[in-house]
Amino acid sequence: MDFTVPVILLILALGLAAGFVAGFVGVGGGIIMVPVLLELFRSWGVPGEAVVQAAMGTSLGVAVFSVSSAIIRHGRQKRVYWRLVPLLAPGSLAGGWLAARLASGLPGAWLQLGLAGVMTLAAVRMLTNGEPGGGNHRHIRWWQGLLVGLGVGLVAGLSGLAGGIVLVPALSLLLGLPAGWLAGTSSAVIIFSSTAAALGYLTGTPAVAPGAGFTGFVALPVVGLLAVSAVPAAQLGARVNRRVRGIVFRRIFAVLMLLVVVRLLLKR
Repeated sequence: MDFTVPVILLILALGLAAGFVAGFVGVGGGIIMVPVLLELFRSWGVPGEAVVQAAMGTSLGVAVFSVSSAIIRHGRQKRVYWRLVPLLAPGSLAGGWLAARLASGLPGAWLQLGLAGVMTLAAVRMLTNGEPGGGNHRHIRWWQGLLVGLGVGLVAGLSGLAGGIVLVPALSLLLGLPAGWLAGTSSAVIIFSSTAAALGYLTGTPAVAPGAGFTGFVALPVVGLLAVSAVPAAQLGARVNRRVRGIVFRRIFAVLMLLVVVRLLLKR
C-alpha cells in the first residue's frame, strides 16, 4: 500500500462523502466507497481475482463505524422505529455472513455486474419515486421480517453496500414507514448486515492474496483512515436528514449512481 499525501487526502475525502451519505440516506455509504476503492486497489496492484471482494470487504468494514455513528444521532433525534429492528436483525445477520462467504469464491466480474445492477435499480427508484413513506405504518409477522432481513443481508454481502439500498424502499413500500424514520431505522438494521458481512470478508481466505495490509479481503489501514472522517460525517448527514427534504438530494444522487454504473460496466 502506497500512502502518499494525495492518497491519504483522497481516502479522507472519500470517508467524508461516504459517512455523510450513510447518515443522510441510511444506505451505509458503499455506493460511493466501492467504486473508488476498486480504482485505488487496482492502482496498488491488487490482483484482479481479489480486487472486487477487497473493495467490498473494506467498504463494509468502514460501514460498521459510519452506520454506528449515524444510529447514535438518529436515536437521539428519536427517528428510529426500534420495534422493527428485532424482527429484521436475525435475517440480516445470517444473510450478511452467508453472502460474504459465497462472494469469496465468486468471480469478481460477476460481483461487479451484480453491483452495477443493484445500483441501477436504486437509481431508477430514486429518480421516479417521490417523498417515500406514508402516514400509517403497518406491522409485519416475524417470518416476514426474517425474509426481509435475509434479503438485506444477502445484498450487503454480495454488493458491499450494507443493504440499505434494499431496506429503505422495503421500509417505505412494504411497511409504509414515515419518511422521517427511514434513514434511522435502516441504519439500525444494516449495522447487523454490514457487521456480519464485514466479518465474513475479514475471515475469508482469498485464493490469491490481495497484498500487504489486508486481513482476508479487508484492508484494515484503509478502514481506519476512512473511519476517521466517515464517523463525524455520518453525524452531520443524520442532522441534515432531519432538516432537509431528501427528494432533491436523492435525485441528484441517482444521477451520480448511474454515472458510476457506466464506469463499472466499462472497467471490468
